[in-house]
Amino acid sequence: MNLLINILFLIFALYFGFSETSLCPKNTLVFQNSLAISQSTLKVHCRSTDDDLKDHSVLFKAPAYSFSFHDDIILTTKFDCDLFHKGGNSIYSQSFRAYKGNYIIRCGALFVWNARDDGIYLSVDRKPEKFMYNWIKE
Repeated sequence: MNLLINILFLIFALYFGFSETSLCPKNTLVFQNSLAISQSTLKVHCRSTDDDLKDHSVLFKAPAYSFSFHDDIILTTKFDCDLFHKGGNSIYSQSFRAYKGNYIIRCGALFVWNARDDGIYLSVDRKPEKFMYNWIKE
């Protein structure tokens, strides 16, 4: 029993020690607007269990919107996001889980979500973008 308590104490000490120092840099979510045809403003609204980050507007080819965070130790880190934009007389949207914690705590992960005319793409840790979601026409 003492061994189990010592192991749990070590895990908590390591996690909280790492999360407060540069040994475990924060993870980052980035949202880019590459809506070339409409050149419309991209609206981004993200939330987790603990935080509602409210609405943010990203202009076409303007600096991206981003935020950074540490993973929770109990695998509960999740960010759900809604993206919206206007194209002609229509509104396009998509809701999705932009980040979910892993079994191993991530340090310094970079998730870049790129809104394009044909859908939403994701690049993780500077790897090539992959198509993830279609827009839903409202």
